Amino acid sequence: MTNIERKQISQRLALFERAAVLFERFGPVVPVAIAFLNGWPTEVQLYPEWQLGESWRLFLSAYLYWGASYALSRAVSFAKGSIVP
Repeated sequence: MTNIERKQISQRLALFERAAVLFERFGPVVPVAIAFLNGWPTEVQLYPEWQLGESWRLFLSAYLYWGASYALSRAVSFAKGSIVP
């Protein structure tokens, strides 16, 4: 791999890392905003009442976005480790 190719890969990886950081910071806000714009849940209930209503969707979507941001940050760290000379 030449230095030019390595530099291009590093630049793309830096951009991907910035996107991962933004997704990690603002990712869980997205499902919450979508949930309240769609009108569900009408009230957020905690366990055990949340199983009866629709507020479980809010918690599940926030957890899934958190998992996606974790996977994205791990992918960036593995990619950075693989291009180290």
